[in-house]
Amino acid sequence: MTRHKNIPDKLYREIHKTMPIPCVDFVLLQDGKVLLGQRTNEPAKGLWWFPGGRVQKGETLEEAVERKARQELGIEVKVVKKLGVDETIFDEGPFGWPTHTINVVFLVKPKGHVKFILDDQHSEFKWFAKIDKTFVPYVRKYIKLAYS
Repeated sequence: MTRHKNIPDKLYREIHKTMPIPCVDFVLLQDGKVLLGQRTNEPAKGLWWFPGGRVQKGETLEEAVERKARQELGIEVKVVKKLGVDETIFDEGPFGWPTHTINVVFLVKPKGHVKFILDDQHSEFKWFAKIDKTFVPYVRKYIKLAYS
């Protein structure tokens, strides 16, 4: 039986207007490369970003990472370690107003063969062997930590 549950959309919108949202992001590392997705929606639309998303009530942080890996990539992952805690604040969020998230970032490795399923939040996924100077500071920071 699943302990966690998603909150109704109307309630989530109200919470989103008034509170920071707890989220997880994860750095998927394989063969010295990091996987990033190009986002199709706000926040960070058009940017290369880590997979991840909000934590549901009753869900541990690690469970949230595993769920988001299944939802966004269609794969199973093993959490290696916590890389850090951060926050993002964007002027434009998914509902047309600013968004603020508190993010716990994890390093993960895939379990088994990696064949991605493209979700509706990304236009593509791509493996990167080095840190691109055009990546936002948040992404650069956690790639560096993943390599250390």
